[in-house]
Amino acid sequence: MIDRNSPQQELPMRLVPVCDLGTFMIVPFRNHKTQSLLEAEFMTPVFCLGHGVSLDAPPGKRSAHQGSAGRPIAKHPSSRSIILFVVFLMLLWVPGSLMAIPQGGWDRGGCPDFIELIKELTPAVVTISIERHLLQSESPAFSRMVNRGEALSELNDLSKGPVLSDTLGSGFICDDSGLIVTNAHVVEGAGKILVTLHSGKTVEAKVVSLHPKVDLALIKIVPPYELKKAKIGDSSRVQVGEWVLAVGNPFGLGRTVTVGIVSGKGRFLGLGPDDDFLQTDASINPGNSGGPLFNTAGEVIGVNTAIIASGKGIGFSIPSNYIHELMQSTNGDGTATRGWLGLYVSDLDETTVKELGLEGACGPVVDEVIPNAPAHLAGLRKGDIVLTVGGQPATNGRQLSRVVGASKPGDMLRLTVLRDSQTYELNIVLGRSPD
Repeated sequence: MIDRNSPQQELPMRLVPVCDLGTFMIVPFRNHKTQSLLEAEFMTPVFCLGHGVSLDAPPGKRSAHQGSAGRPIAKHPSSRSIILFVVFLMLLWVPGSLMAIPQGGWDRGGCPDFIELIKELTPAVVTISIERHLLQSESPAFSRMVNRGEALSELNDLSKGPVLSDTLGSGFICDDSGLIVTNAHVVEGAGKILVTLHSGKTVEAKVVSLHPKVDLALIKIVPPYELKKAKIGDSSRVQVGEWVLAVGNPFGLGRTVTVGIVSGKGRFLGLGPDDDFLQTDASINPGNSGGPLFNTAGEVIGVNTAIIASGKGIGFSIPSNYIHELMQSTNGDGTATRGWLGLYVSDLDETTVKELGLEGACGPVVDEVIPNAPAHLAGLRKGDIVLTVGGQPATNGRQLSRVVGASKPGDMLRLTVLRDSQTYELNIVLGRSPD
């Protein structure tokens, strides 16, 4: 313990510690006697950052770097001092950086704090209301909505003729010009589309483009004022376990925010050939369809689309990279343009692979080639096994379909196929999908 009444142990003002890091202390002096006292006082190691001057040297034994008057002679800091100083700066930076979270932050209980992030994101989210005429219960639009758990009202007796149905969905602004992303099943067959903005103002919208195979749509409004747009992220970088926020209009409760994590990737629900859903436990309900799934960087990584009605905490979102495809590949007729091979494939199971004498993982086998389709014109045959597509291993038919669908008509796609124990490379110019 330091006796603060003893003049011999009095600490000069210049010896005040710079930083106490909990496990050790760094002080800007080189005084071995006082160093020992500080170690005894604080019960922690003390590291000294000095300039070659010993403050506790007796008057008759001055350091070689002191002049006759006891004043230090200018000297460059030692290598050891420089290294210690760099370590000191790094230790000052590390604890703060480990606790810093660029998005949202963490409260003292260790839970994420999304308050400021939500304030930033919600102005880009809109409510979509639809007036739709349904001619019969077998209509494709009706079937898709039922499959996705959408709530429909005023559908008492569809067999008697056209029925006017008011439905609600969600969307988000993706462009300064007034483009809004939503689900195709929300606006498909709509007689009138109304969009309610964050301010409460309602404006009419029209459909610009539909991407029915992946259930996405672009609609457009005339902006009544400068709009807040959402940033579209890269869904290929999404990791299972990361935090996400679902924002939308469930059951007419506008701008509802729910929080969860990404529970899974690449989910196939049987809703279409290009199913590649993100799964989340963030609560998604009827009315959330078309709304954004944000990551903690404030980027849209998915479009909330489907739920399992009998489940709890199981929702699905279309990966955001399909949005880029929708915006970049549209026709004058308002439909997304997609590449097309013109064939049917099926996946090989392990038994078939062994029967064929194949080793390792194989891609899909061609079941049928449509006459005069791009695959037929390039020489693809029934029974060919697709090994690679676009230079990447073909793992299954779904993966092949996604690669082809992400390409444009006129693009050249290289396939490596196995035929009669021989491999062939085929360059296929893709056509336009007929549906």
